[in-house]
Amino acid sequence: MPSTETGSASAPAAPGASAWRRAFCLCVLCLAIFQFSENTADPDLWAHVLFGRQFLQTGALMQTDPYSWTANGHAWINHEVLAEAALGLAHRWWGGTGLLLLKMAVGLLTFGLALSMALRSMNQSARPMAWAFGALAVVEISFGFAARPQIFTALALAVQLWILQQIHRGRWQWVLALPPLFVFWINTHGGVLAGALLLFVAAAATTAQWLFQTHGAAALVSTPDQKLSVRVVVILWISAAVATASLLVNPWGAGLVRWLIGSVLWLRPEIAEWNSTVLAWDHAAFFCCALLAVVAFLCSRRPRSWWQIAVTAVLGLMAFRSVRHTPLFCIAALAFVPPHLADVLQRFRAHFWRWEELGQRPGVKKTLTTILWLASIGILAATFTLHKERAWTMEVPRRQYPVSAVQFIHEHGLRGNLLVFFDWGEMCIWELPDSRVSLDGRLDTCYPRDLIDAHWKFYNGEPAAETGLDLGRADFALLPANLAGTLTLVKQSGWVPVYLDGLAVVLVKNPNQFPKLNGLTLPVQGGPPAIQGRAPFPASPPPAHLE
Repeated sequence: MPSTETGSASAPAAPGASAWRRAFCLCVLCLAIFQFSENTADPDLWAHVLFGRQFLQTGALMQTDPYSWTANGHAWINHEVLAEAALGLAHRWWGGTGLLLLKMAVGLLTFGLALSMALRSMNQSARPMAWAFGALAVVEISFGFAARPQIFTALALAVQLWILQQIHRGRWQWVLALPPLFVFWINTHGGVLAGALLLFVAAAATTAQWLFQTHGAAALVSTPDQKLSVRVVVILWISAAVATASLLVNPWGAGLVRWLIGSVLWLRPEIAEWNSTVLAWDHAAFFCCALLAVVAFLCSRRPRSWWQIAVTAVLGLMAFRSVRHTPLFCIAALAFVPPHLADVLQRFRAHFWRWEELGQRPGVKKTLTTILWLASIGILAATFTLHKERAWTMEVPRRQYPVSAVQFIHEHGLRGNLLVFFDWGEMCIWELPDSRVSLDGRLDTCYPRDLIDAHWKFYNGEPAAETGLDLGRADFALLPANLAGTLTLVKQSGWVPVYLDGLAVVLVKNPNQFPKLNGLTLPVQGGPPAIQGRAPFPASPPPAHLE
């Protein structure tokens, strides 16, 4: 079999083969564009944009929380300031369109970087395997690409893996790029802890492989990179230590690192993406990538880099432990698995000779090329139409977010301390500048954990006296209509529903506190249109936020 190393010779592809391969690559690129163009607003998007725009305008980083009534003045570790500045800048320039283009650009760059790492290690004839694996991996990678700071962790991980690959190939100068990368990363998103862990994992795996090579086991421990030396090992350990030390370059110093470690170790079963990944259709692409990775690394005859296997394995364990890490695993799998998977298929090529022979027929090639072109056109059409009303901006689904309920609050002058559902807190920070929320997606960056626990208890319908939540300070509430806590609030605490639709309910403790409610038949019914369709993400924050 021909070598699958970079630069290995391969016979030029026949014209028909070249045409279908180009059509296949185009189809995969269209799929990537489709996946990264998902334009549903993340629950935290409103606040990320708002905080970013405020930082750009003032140049000051808020140290205490001004947005809640339950933790007002509490220390606030806003560790995602650079990500929020990027989101705020994109929104200031082009509104919701800018946010969409930013996340698409970061997503495509991340995907392209991981794919290029695989392609670099494969000869021309084997490269369709990398594109095929990419079509599978991008489905899961895009799961982590809502418009939020996590997208920068995905990109930083891809850059880190690329730098490590360069170091293992003897390009020592790239070690100088790791500290700046980690300074950027620590001020962008907490996923930097995973990056620091992977540096030490890579150093340890390469050290073990070098030890085996230097103690007579070289025949059992081959590597696709140049022969490992003590220089490689030393550089990796030094770079890991220096890059980790660079995490202290942030506004909170060592305090941020300690807080991040404590936050990662804090179990949050109430938040779906922090729970274990369950075998189901939603994450079928992840399980397929994981299975292919195991088969490829076990059955490949190619030389293996232990650091690549170790990094992929650690990210795989993280992904099984927490749903939010599945995209990170698939980035590493895309970078490292395809060359080995192509070798495995080459080993069993004789079992598929009939299919291969069929695929060499000119008529079949033309048919396949035509199908791929049509598929690309269909994917692009879906990019602009499927589940979207406005393809080139971020959208707010009315069935997911209380757009109509917030409009009712505006129209009827409800303001004060707002008892709000966790997922809607940051939307309300943006939309209701005259009110303060009880909780939002910032969680333990500014809210004490006992206060967060009190909200979970309230949402689950526990009696108000047992939750520890001081409802006496709240003026009105915005909650899901079918939430257990909503029923408890009405039946046990006597709160009055003033607006109701299929998604949300607005309740007040004392209707007389709000004069515009006088004369209304309560509750006002929103009707089916209240939860139908998708609203555009706001073009600018309310003026009160930017004064």
